[in-house]
Amino acid sequence: MAAEVRSSKGNSFILNSTQETDFSYYNWCAAYPTAPAIWTAVSLICFLLGFPASLLVLHEILQRQRQRSSSDVFMVALSVLDLIFTAQIPISVCNFMLWHIEDLEVFTDFLYSLNLLGRPLFMACICWDCYVAVVYPIVYKTSQTLVVVKKAITVVILLAVGVCASALRVTTWLITTAFTVFLLTVVLAVIAFCDFSIIQALKKTDPSENYNIHPRKKQALHTISNSLIMTFVVYLPPVVIFSFRKLFPLTETELYCRLDFLGFCFNTARCVIMPLLHLGTVGKLDILKNFWKKRSV
Repeated sequence: MAAEVRSSKGNSFILNSTQETDFSYYNWCAAYPTAPAIWTAVSLICFLLGFPASLLVLHEILQRQRQRSSSDVFMVALSVLDLIFTAQIPISVCNFMLWHIEDLEVFTDFLYSLNLLGRPLFMACICWDCYVAVVYPIVYKTSQTLVVVKKAITVVILLAVGVCASALRVTTWLITTAFTVFLLTVVLAVIAFCDFSIIQALKKTDPSENYNIHPRKKQALHTISNSLIMTFVVYLPPVVIFSFRKLFPLTETELYCRLDFLGFCFNTARCVIMPLLHLGTVGKLDILKNFWKKRSV
């Protein structure tokens, strides 16, 4: 998030010397305080919901991993990235609003970039994992090589994401451009392929139209559906905003203080939506659902 704020500096903002030396990015939007205030509120809400949700997801995955031979290494890596991202939200917001410590901003920028780049890649890996589990169930259950491959892919992605996140510290302006379009395109292609293949596999396994789906296949279908929701509801809007921002008849300051903060809100919300969708899929939110039903009666 702090990286998003700083990235606007690379979008040719015309700032006076007082603002540049003050390091108070919030002062840039003194005439447009509504959008930064909304972003701050959304960020704090996402932290209050997302941090415990990410903890619950990580705990649930580790518990399941102890009960079966297959490895959820992709989900573990994604949950850790979400946990790191949500943990730095209040620090990033306070630094943006109050502290203005440049060294702290460098640190939060790096953590933000890790999630920005790593999350969609691991989402694609999770979809591929579900695809293999449904289309090639015997190979998925018996192959030890597959487990090694998944762990190797995880290590490679983490190393690549770490290098790219460090590079974004030099070229932070890329975050508010079409830079993420390529990454999102790859993710969309993988998710769409996995979704279509899983649906076709489920139809073939049940030609009698008796929709009693195996729990593992049902979970895979839920995972794919959740990934599609995340991709189109959370990832696509900021990509469109940052890619076509120059087409809006607004000044640079207005683009940043009004339009960009809308994209920042979408980027922050992703740390809440996917963990909650996952918890709902595995039934961890049933207590809240039952409580809500009792209150509505």
